[in-house]
Amino acid sequence: MFLGDPPAYTPNLAVRTGLGSTPFAARRIPAATNCCYVARQFTRQTLRSWNLNGICDDTVQVASELVANAVRHGRVRILRPDSPQAAVWLALALRPHTLLCIVRDPSRRRPLLAFPAPMAERNRGLPIVNALSSTWGWTADTRARGKSVWARLSLPET
Repeated sequence: MFLGDPPAYTPNLAVRTGLGSTPFAARRIPAATNCCYVARQFTRQTLRSWNLNGICDDTVQVASELVANAVRHGRVRILRPDSPQAAVWLALALRPHTLLCIVRDPSRRRPLLAFPAPMAERNRGLPIVNALSSTWGWTADTRARGKSVWARLSLPET
């Protein structure tokens, strides 16, 4: 929840979401076949640098599922793939007691949590995110085209 309006529109995700004062890392994800690999590597490296090995595997899985959904379902066909508005971004922010994983895509289409049949090969991403995170949701971007899907993962007790 944000208090007041964020600063004037800026492409800087940390400034727009008010996360600039906490440990924060973001990376543009290519809309290519290696998108999940890139997301997993970025997430693993970031969490290791923050010494969060205890939640690394779950966070890597959550980030990978959210990125796969964004690349598969979040692309807007009227935008050129190399357009800045067509970008998929993965961001990680360390908050008190939680890690926030955010994936932004250019679509305003709402994510749908549907539970697949036991032997189905698709539609498992959000159920996995739902199982591994303490909470998840999505927010429409009112200043630019798109949405952010986010998941909170509890930090291990110290």
